[in-house]
Amino acid sequence: MAYQLSPRKIKKIKKYCDAVYDNNRKFNVRDNILDSNRTGKEINLQGLGAEIWFKEKYDIPYTLFEDEENFIPRTYKKDIDCIFKNGLKLELKQTMYPKGCFFIAAIDHWHKPRKLISDMYVLIVGSFPFYKKDLFISKLDLVDKYLDRNTNRLCPTIHPKIGKAGYHMEQDEMYNSFEEALETDGRRTTTSEDTSTMS
Repeated sequence: MAYQLSPRKIKKIKKYCDAVYDNNRKFNVRDNILDSNRTGKEINLQGLGAEIWFKEKYDIPYTLFEDEENFIPRTYKKDIDCIFKNGLKLELKQTMYPKGCFFIAAIDHWHKPRKLISDMYVLIVGSFPFYKKDLFISKLDLVDKYLDRNTNRLCPTIHPKIGKAGYHMEQDEMYNSFEEALETDGRRTTTSEDTSTMS
């Protein structure tokens, strides 16, 4: 059975996510909506709720609730979603669809090419507050899939269902545990130094 949040925690997360969304509007943060079936507020709740679910599941300390009134918008370049085992940086993504995929847009909020700066990426499947599972993929797996060996550059592709360019993995391409993803990552001949300058 999937890890479940307590009713008290669910209420606290909902209140916090609403405050974060409202405060972001004060900073003129625009919604980044890939799924037209959901509002920006719903996407914020699902994604941030998934992050808290993941940290609760793995007993990872976090301070998200401490200063919701003075919340400053986060950016993937400066703020890491999670520091996990072995001190590795994780970026967390969420899908509400049972067969939904992991997807990172090729262009960031500043209309610049998106950089792969985390060590491992996580897809959390389910809807707030009932997330069902988490899947893992390493940065090197993404590099292996999207590296054009002729130019030594990463070349994101258009996802057939989403219709946007990005780095994407179907669930059956991902690993069920962090340890499994880390083990396959360690068997690769490419090193993190080799990929550190790639965008």
